[in-house]
Amino acid sequence: MGKRILVVDNDRLCVEFLADILIQHGYEVCKAYDGMEALEALEKRLPDVIFLDIVMPKIDGDRVFRYIRSNPKTAHIPVVIVSGTLAEEMGDILALGAEGYVAKSQRGEFQKNVLKMLERLDDGDEEATREVLGVENLVPRHKVKELLAIRRFLRTVLDTIPEAVVEVDGRQRILSVNRAGLEMTARPELELIGSPLIDLLGPEHRATLDDAIATFLKFAAGSPQEAVSLRYGGRVLHVLFTWVNVNEHTQGFFMTLRDVTDLARKIEELSQLNTRLQRMDRVRTELLTMVSHDLHTPLTAIKGALQMLLQETVGVELSRELLALAQKNADRLFRLVSDILDLARIEAGGLQRRREPFDVVAALRGTADRLHRIALEKEIAVTVTVPDTVPPLSADGMRIEQVFTNLLGNALKFTPRGGQIALTVKDVGAEIRVEFRDSGVGIPAEHLDRIFDRFYRVPVPAGTDAEVEGTGLGLSICKAVVEDHGGRIWAESQLGRGSTFCLTLPKAVVPA
Repeated sequence: MGKRILVVDNDRLCVEFLADILIQHGYEVCKAYDGMEALEALEKRLPDVIFLDIVMPKIDGDRVFRYIRSNPKTAHIPVVIVSGTLAEEMGDILALGAEGYVAKSQRGEFQKNVLKMLERLDDGDEEATREVLGVENLVPRHKVKELLAIRRFLRTVLDTIPEAVVEVDGRQRILSVNRAGLEMTARPELELIGSPLIDLLGPEHRATLDDAIATFLKFAAGSPQEAVSLRYGGRVLHVLFTWVNVNEHTQGFFMTLRDVTDLARKIEELSQLNTRLQRMDRVRTELLTMVSHDLHTPLTAIKGALQMLLQETVGVELSRELLALAQKNADRLFRLVSDILDLARIEAGGLQRRREPFDVVAALRGTADRLHRIALEKEIAVTVTVPDTVPPLSADGMRIEQVFTNLLGNALKFTPRGGQIALTVKDVGAEIRVEFRDSGVGIPAEHLDRIFDRFYRVPVPAGTDAEVEGTGLGLSICKAVVEDHGGRIWAESQLGRGSTFCLTLPKAVVPA
């Protein structure tokens, strides 16, 4: 048996004619009627020579040629281009670099040129790569030129549109991918040609594409379809399908991939903004609820004290008590309004973010000194434990001292008479950690997750002498200030065994 030759041409008469010529001269012939069949034939058994047409449906001959040359298993096989369009696109076809070229012509001349080309291949004649046998008798055809121009135009259009376009045959195998699709998948076209469509985006999206294709095939052509969204390579893609020919589904379909990353990002930003607006609306509702109660109570007390003072029968001793009551409630109102304004400024980003050298140890000792009188009145022992050296931080000293004061004030408030409070500073690598440990009443486990919420006050267990006065905003302000400095704050507690509030501040400078 002679050499094995693969003949690839969508013109069946030409395939049969060429096969007859080759078989009569002792060659074994394998036939393929389009580019996809040619690729399948090459996978099964390698030929000694390939006769390849250029203009074919599905996969063009030039792409089949590039596939042959790029595949190490087939790169050595001589390829003879057999085409009827050599007169119209001579330059492009010669640029492929095939081992031979034969123009489709009259039967007798065509047979002579095919056999002559095989002889040249056997002799290793290099002239065969630069000469087109039979082209001298071809006359350029106007219609063929128009069809080739349309073909090039369509390729150009596909390569310039921003959406990825994938052409698929009736067996859901990839026939072509435009430039946007190749960039999106970061894979060469020759690697994709002939592979199953569901493998285009990798194994993680195989099930999604399989379900999307099944849904598309289920409904009739023209039925509205919903785009399938998926994330691939850091992008958000919308996947849609359309038939090549709505009346002939065996011809396959197109799949388009539209990059909607920017749109998805905008939608996500709008969603976050909507969440923020909802949160602000909840804050407004909470504020109105709080105003109706927490502001009303001290104002009622002040108003009542003033009304009694206006009476001429009020004695000096009672007047002092009433003024003290009014002052106490005025102070309460002042703290409440100050806390509300502080939290509003912090959450709105309206605070001036200062950064200056800040001594954590000095600030903590200063806080303990300022609240020393309250500790003495309740006979609470306050200790401060610090390392030998603590590097200065870059922080807003006034705000951090406000955090220290709130946390120590809470500890004093909820620690019974004769209790203990330990303030500790620790150097933990990239952060400085400050702890406020008390021997107070503790916090029930079900409340730990909410203690930093606005206006939330933990109910004090029965039988304790701790006071619950406050705005419910102190810990919210502490959390906002600490996080504004790039730190963290949390609480650890057991009911009846005290609480520990911890916060960290980074050593590195957080930009103001």
